[in-house]
Amino acid sequence: MNSVNGPSSPQLAKIASRILAGSFLFEDLDPELLEQLSSQATVRRLEDGQLLFEKGAPADGLYAVEAGKVRISSVSETGKEIVLNVLAPGAVFGEIALLDGEPRTASARAVGPTRTLFISRDDFFEIFDREAPLRRHITALLCRRLRWVSDLLEDANFLDLTARLIKRILWLAERHGGPDPEGIRIALPLSQQELGLMLGVTREAVNKKLRELEKQGMITRRDGRLIIKDSDGLKQLLADAIKN
Repeated sequence: MNSVNGPSSPQLAKIASRILAGSFLFEDLDPELLEQLSSQATVRRLEDGQLLFEKGAPADGLYAVEAGKVRISSVSETGKEIVLNVLAPGAVFGEIALLDGEPRTASARAVGPTRTLFISRDDFFEIFDREAPLRRHITALLCRRLRWVSDLLEDANFLDLTARLIKRILWLAERHGGPDPEGIRIALPLSQQELGLMLGVTREAVNKKLRELEKQGMITRRDGRLIIKDSDGLKQLLADAIKN
């Protein structure tokens, strides 16, 4: 891994501040606190497929994606990989191990050439320990994260694959969607294998369900991107699945 260490330059701090301000972790945080955190950022560069950290590794700090993508995944004792998320530029991650000091709960690997920002655990807690507003902010964040995990568990137990796929597509559109002549284009490129890993199923199973949604006129695929043609229709299908 290539990294740029030492104090953050003014330009890097400005980039870090913009990314942190737009993240779920630090949105609406006081600008002065953002500036303090951003001034501690350094850069880490990774090649395609390079491991940033693995599950069980010691907690070293907080990361943010500046360019490229990072795949967050976990592997079972039987060797089955489950992709928990694929993070695009602007995403902040690694907060669980950062806060509790326990080993990493998942692995992180670059998808394509990737550039991440890094704030060490020591630097973060130097600010955290003296700033009560930051502590209150992080407490609220953890509550939201617990609700998200609870939703994932409910989905896995109560929804069929079609409903889980639709919910994931709508979730991706909310975070990475943009206008398209045919509807909403999900800018984040995801292969069927990556979608399958997110849902804990095979690429073939995802392909079958995507084809069914295409035949229904709900989505289309173009240039490696998913396009939602009928957002209301997808939401109705999901609502019907939840009722049943």
